[in-house]
Amino acid sequence: MSVTQVTKKIKDIYNRRRIAVYALSLEYAALAINYFRSVQPPKPDSQGQFWHNRTGQAAARMFTGAEVTENIVSWFMAHGVQYGVYLELANDRRHASINQVIRKFAGRFYNDLGKLYKD
Repeated sequence: MSVTQVTKKIKDIYNRRRIAVYALSLEYAALAINYFRSVQPPKPDSQGQFWHNRTGQAAARMFTGAEVTENIVSWFMAHGVQYGVYLELANDRRHASINQVIRKFAGRFYNDLGKLYKD
């Protein structure tokens, strides 16, 4: 096998794993938002695990996603309302949800990520 062939093979392996990590990130982003919505239903005037929904907008507009930036693949969770920062930081983080949800899935995500690189 020539150096060019070996280089191409390494690049192919790298790109396949990068795609697999992106797919895994999309899966965990979906798991995170589904869990969040199960414990913080986006219904007006309802009590959720993290805060009392007055209008339901903060819960309804929470979103997740995954992205690839150069050599970094990641998944995230974010608020779609301006006062999301308040919910996460005010009152000694009493209504914070993002960190708790991410932590709930981080261990499983890292285990699954490790399986992709076990070969």
